[in-house]
Amino acid sequence: MDIKLIDCAVKIAACVCGKDGVISHTEELAIYEYVNTRYVEYSQERFNDTLDEFFDESHQIEMYLNYITDINFKDFIINLCEFSAGSDGLDIKENIALEKVKIVLSEEL
Repeated sequence: MDIKLIDCAVKIAACVCGKDGVISHTEELAIYEYVNTRYVEYSQERFNDTLDEFFDESHQIEMYLNYITDINFKDFIINLCEFSAGSDGLDIKENIALEKVKIVLSEEL
């Protein structure tokens, strides 16, 4: 798997988790845990760098979603977002963002 696509998945999950105004430590841990379970080569250092980059950017979630074309990876991203955003309770704004991810990624299946 292309490491930049994994970075993109992390940023999509961060977008969803951050819709309530903050990405909690619990959500950060959940994102990394979920990604690292499937992609063991994805290091904590790479994850931290990706989150730092995410906070320095001002991209909307749609920009990240446009990079995703692999059907199996789309399912991974949806599950990642559900797992991480739900890790500290799913806020209504997070739920709306999660639904947007599902709709956008499902349209392209």
